[in-house]
Formats: sequence, C-alpha cells, structure tokens
Amino acid sequence: MQSNQHGSLVVVGTGISVAGQMTLITQNHVRQADIVYVAIPNKPGEAFIKQLNPNTHTLTDLYELGKSRVQTYQDMCDRIINSVEAGQKVCAAFYGHPGVFVNPSHRVIEVLKERGFSVMMEPGISAEDCLVADLGIDPAAFGCQSYEATQFLFRRYTLDPHMTQIIWQIWGVGDHTLTSTLAHEKRGLAALVSALSKYYPEDHPVIVYEARTSPLFTSRIDEVKLAELTSVQLSPISTLVIPSLGLPDFDHETLDSLGITAEDIQHHLSIKQPVN
Repeated sequence: MQSNQHGSLVVVGTGISVAGQMTLITQNHVRQADIVYVAIPNKPGEAFIKQLNPNTHTLTDLYELGKSRVQTYQDMCDRIINSVEAGQKVCAAFYGHPGVFVNPSHRVIEVLKERGFSVMMEPGISAEDCLVADLGIDPAAFGCQSYEATQFLFRRYTLDPHMTQIIWQIWGVGDHTLTSTLAHEKRGLAALVSALSKYYPEDHPVIVYEARTSPLFTSRIDEVKLAELTSVQLSPISTLVIPSLGLPDFDHETLDSLGITAEDIQHHLSIKQPVN
C-alpha cells in the first residue's frame, strides 16, 4: 500500500569511534534530516552528531534495568516510525554498522518499506572491521565463522576449528531473558568454554577483543588460554576471537577430478610474488 505521507528514512552507521569513522555520506544524511535519532553508547559521539544537526534525539533512554531488549527495540522502531508517518525526513544513526547486530534498524526498514515509504541504509565501520585491522586477520586466509554467543550456545551449530572463529557478545552469553540480568553470571561462560573444548585443546590461545571507541584510546587485545577464559574480566563489548588450528587436509578426490595435485598448489603458493 502506497503511503500518502512524504516521510522517509535513511539508516546510517556512525562507526565505532563515531566522529573519526563517520563517512561523508553519513554526515550529509544527518545534516539534511528533519530529525535525527541516535543509538550510540557515548556522549562525545552524540554531541558530534548534534553539531551536524541540532534536532537530534537519543534512543538510548528507552533502555531500562530489567527491561527486555526485545521491548526496547520495539519502542525504538515505534518512535522512528511515528516521525516518518508524520511526514518527516528521518535519519536514524546506529553505532558501528547499522546492519550488524542492530535489530531495530532491520525491523524499522521492513515495516516502513511495507507501508510504502522511502527507506535506505548506508554502511558504517563495524567492530568486525576494526577487529580485522587491529588483529591483522584476513578472513580469506583460513575462512571465518561468526556467531552470537548465546545463539551458538543454545543451538546445534557445527563449528569448523580450521576456520577463524568470531564469537560476539560473550559478556551476556547464556542470558536468555535479554535483560542483561544474567550477564554477569559465569555459568553461561563456563558452558561456552565447555562447548568450545570439544573442538580445541584447553591450552589453545584465544583473544578477548574490544575495539577502541575513540582515537584517544587503544583497543583491548588480551590473549589467554581457552581454559582461562572464565577468569577474564569482560565488558558488554567483549568479543572472542579463536585462531584457526590450521588449514585442513586437501580434498584429493576433487584435486584428481581437476587434474592437479597438492604439490602443484604448494608450488604455486611458494612462488615469490614481485613487489612493485
């Protein structure tokens, strides 16, 4: 159904350190909006956005102790939708990349698109982008799998230890209530370590990572043994990175069908590439 209103929505990402990582396109959307809603965890970043557009309003006031995040996300969507349906040109700015671990951004776009409004999303620098840069990880080197910690724990996923593993939101692992009331308990983290121990030795190195939220700060990169993870102090932005056990064996049946051998591949990889 086509809406008779002229409202619109663009969802943007502020990057992790906000001011230093906001693209010029994102800044332009913020400036041109009738109203801006922001959901970012730091006041300096929010202040920077208000400099671009004084009619900026926070969404983080909707979080409450003991309140389910599901309800909070719905309240965020309702606030944005109401402004769009009132005919306003709305910009919703979310921390990092607006499509990565941001439930309300996807939901509000889905609803408004169904109602016939103009909607779009602009990308931003995510925590994963910062992780790749800080740790020097190339996802193509071993392959990469990525999970939300509680979902990984509760579901029958098959983890490939030959790939690099990125497990998000380990601070709240096992908190099925989505209220963070169980986030400080160690039972969920101990269960996660137990699940990972099916694939890795107890002394396998893992990394607790936190992207820097300001150019003035440094990223957290703490390497510990898997068995030691339950004793590590975590925060809501802690991410677990598990390095690969190494590449798996060659699939000789497939290589035979292509008329090549493992030695052919190893020889090709050993050729020095010229540096210009």
